[in-house]
Amino acid sequence: MRTQRRIAIHGTTLVELVIAMTVALLVLGTVGLVFGGTSRNRASLERAARLADNASYAMEVIRNDVAQAGYYDTLTTTAGGFTWQVRDPCVTALADLGWSNPIGTPPPVNAKLEHAPVAIFGIRPVDATPACTPDRMAGTAMLVVRFVGPDATEPAKATGAPFLQLSKCELETPNKLNLGVVSNDPAAFTMHNIDCTTAADVKRFVVRTYYVASCGRCGIDTIPTLKRAELVGNAIVITPLAEGIEDLQVEYGIDANGDGTPDRYLVSPDPALGAGFGDWSNVMAVRLYLLARSIDVEPGYKDTTRRFNLGPTGYKVAPADGHKRVLLTSLVRPMNPAGQRETQ
Repeated sequence: MRTQRRIAIHGTTLVELVIAMTVALLVLGTVGLVFGGTSRNRASLERAARLADNASYAMEVIRNDVAQAGYYDTLTTTAGGFTWQVRDPCVTALADLGWSNPIGTPPPVNAKLEHAPVAIFGIRPVDATPACTPDRMAGTAMLVVRFVGPDATEPAKATGAPFLQLSKCELETPNKLNLGVVSNDPAAFTMHNIDCTTAADVKRFVVRTYYVASCGRCGIDTIPTLKRAELVGNAIVITPLAEGIEDLQVEYGIDANGDGTPDRYLVSPDPALGAGFGDWSNVMAVRLYLLARSIDVEPGYKDTTRRFNLGPTGYKVAPADGHKRVLLTSLVRPMNPAGQRETQ
């Protein structure tokens, strides 16, 4: 007689199910915490990288233009009788830009450029805001630079914007300096190179004003932004350059004795300090202070202990607004004006 076996089949008990669910929830929770922390760290790193990139780019753009300031091709600015003109950065008419006559027509045989607009000009935080930059942030400085671009333009294409042409031909300039013309008319560019045959270089005159605006796209956002107001043709064109730039301060190295080396740094020339200290044409170095903040708020971030040295305006305490900040400083030398003085 066979003995029958009974096989007991047990299901999952309630206790086991609860334990399994608890373990699963713990695993999912841990994964969620790790993923959330990684995501937050990545977002924080991206905000920090963007802050650094914006600040570095803004400083580099200004530095490059300051270094070029005062490059007026072969114009000799240290010769006797040459004078400098201070002009509003918002002017657009050819006759108002600060160049000596004749302007707009081919110069007569003995004509020469005897004055030019100052290469570097500053607007202090307390000064009135120029009409062409109405969105300027209160308490910030403005920096104006002027030069001619390094690239030559064909005389026939030199229209719209002002261009500079200087003669290099001795037959045109016997015993004379700076024979040339500033114009937006191709017919005005009749000067020649050293061979007295080919046309001398025609180079576009550049006027750029750097300032901090209270908005990137005014009426849409309130993000402080570095902007550039530039003379384009016969109009001033505003270009946003870098978001998050909330302060710009400037000091100018004034060369009072004409050796090309700054003797004192000031927020603007001051004639009360003595001869030579009152002229913008004597600026031979520019010290920049640029404060940038993150565009987005950093969750949980508050720091009211950091102070930023903004030079002329002193220290600024970081507000507890959740934005991270970085301060960049730089000293720049406009090579052309300083170089001409050093080689006298």
